[in-house]
Amino acid sequence: MSSFFKIPIDKLLSKIVMGGNVGIDFNDSQWGIVHGLEEHRFWVHISARRTGKSLAAAILAFDKLLEPGTQVMVVAPNFTLSSIIWDYVTDIIKNLGIEVDRFNQKDKVVKLINGSVFRLLSANNRDSLVGRAAHFIIVDEAAIIPDDEYFTRDLRPALSTYPDSRALFISTPRGKANYLYSYYQRGQDPEVDTWGSGLFTWRSNPLLSEADIADARRSISKKVFAQEYECDWSTTEQQVYMLDQETHIKDLTEVKQNLHKYEIIAGLDVGYRDQNAFVVIATDGEQFFVIDEDISDEITTSQLANRVKEMEERWSIDMIYLDSAAQQLKADLAYDFDIFSENAIKSVNDGINFVSSLVDNNRIFFDEETALKTFNAMAGYKWNPKTDLPKTIHDDNSHPSDAVRYAIYTYIKKSVSIYTG
Repeated sequence: MSSFFKIPIDKLLSKIVMGGNVGIDFNDSQWGIVHGLEEHRFWVHISARRTGKSLAAAILAFDKLLEPGTQVMVVAPNFTLSSIIWDYVTDIIKNLGIEVDRFNQKDKVVKLINGSVFRLLSANNRDSLVGRAAHFIIVDEAAIIPDDEYFTRDLRPALSTYPDSRALFISTPRGKANYLYSYYQRGQDPEVDTWGSGLFTWRSNPLLSEADIADARRSISKKVFAQEYECDWSTTEQQVYMLDQETHIKDLTEVKQNLHKYEIIAGLDVGYRDQNAFVVIATDGEQFFVIDEDISDEITTSQLANRVKEMEERWSIDMIYLDSAAQQLKADLAYDFDIFSENAIKSVNDGINFVSSLVDNNRIFFDEETALKTFNAMAGYKWNPKTDLPKTIHDDNSHPSDAVRYAIYTYIKKSVSIYTG
C-alpha cells in the first residue's frame, strides 16, 4: 500500500519552527495518528489533554498541503475550537515561507501556489459542509459535536471523490453515550479494516512530569481528570455521578433476605406530566442498597398510591421521603390511602454532593435485576453546561435520581439531627 503522506513526516518535523526552535519530535500519541492514517481510511484518535493532538493534526494537514492540488478541511464544533489548528497551519506556512495564492482570514481559506487548499469549517453550519470534495478531513474535538449527522450526511460524501482520501477524528472522551464511542468501537473491530482507533493517556507525552499530573489532580475534579488525562469513557465532565457497572451493580439477594439488619427507606419524586419515580433503599447507616424501583408515566393519584402501597407492604418500609413541593399529594396519600410520608430536604447541590461521595467511596449499590432503571438514570444524569450556576438537566434521568437523593440525604440529615440534638 502506498503511503498516504507523500512527504516523509520525520523530514518535515526537522524543518518545523516552534517557539523559536527548529525541529520538533512527535510523542507516542502523535505518531499514533500518523500510523493510524497510514493503515486506515478512518482513524479515531482518543488522547489526553496536553498530548499535542491538535499540533500533530496541523502538521499532518500541512504535509498534505505540500502535495499539489490537495484539498484539506478541518471541521470542529465551532470556529473558536477549530481556530487552534488554523493558527498552527498558517503559522507553519508563514514560518517556512510557503508562497500563497490566496489568504482569506475572514472565511478561513488558504490556497497555496501549488493549488492546494486549506479550509476551516464549523459543524454548526451544516450548509457550509455540503458539496466539497476532500483528500483529508480532520474533525477536531469530535466528541463535543452532538451527533454524527454532520459526517454521515455532509462529510462522508466529500471523501468519495478521491479514492485515497482519509478522515481523522481527534478528541478526548465524552462518555459512552456519545456517537464517537461507537466510532471508536468500530475502529477496534478487526473485521472492519477501513476503520481504526487508538487511545493514548497522558503517559504518551514524556514532557509531562509527575509533578504536572499531581498539580492537575489537585486542580480539577476526579471525574474531569479521569476523562481528560486518563481518557476514561465511563464519565463526562457533565456527568453528575461517576457510576461504574462492575462496581455499583450487584446481586443484592442477601440484603433482601436479611432486611431485619437494615432500615428501609424510600424516595418518591412525582413528575405529574412525565415520570413518577419510587425507589426503595435498604441501609445500615453506612452503605445504601437500592433494592427496588417503580418508574411510571402519567398515572392517576390512585394508581400511584396503589403501587406505593404494594411496595410499602412488600418491603416493610420505615419511611417515605416525598418531594416537599407535592403537599397536596402528601395529604391525599395520607388521608385517602393511609400512606404516610415526610417532606424531603430539597437542598439540591448539597444532596448531590453527598450522594456523589457515596458513589466515589463505593457505599451505594443497585440490584442487578430490580434497580437497573434507577442505575441507568443516575449514570445518565448530567449537569447543564449552558447555566452559570450548577444546575442539572431535566429529562427522564431526573426523577429516579431525585428520588434516590430525597431518600438518602433526608435520612442522613434527620439521623444526624436526632443524635446531635
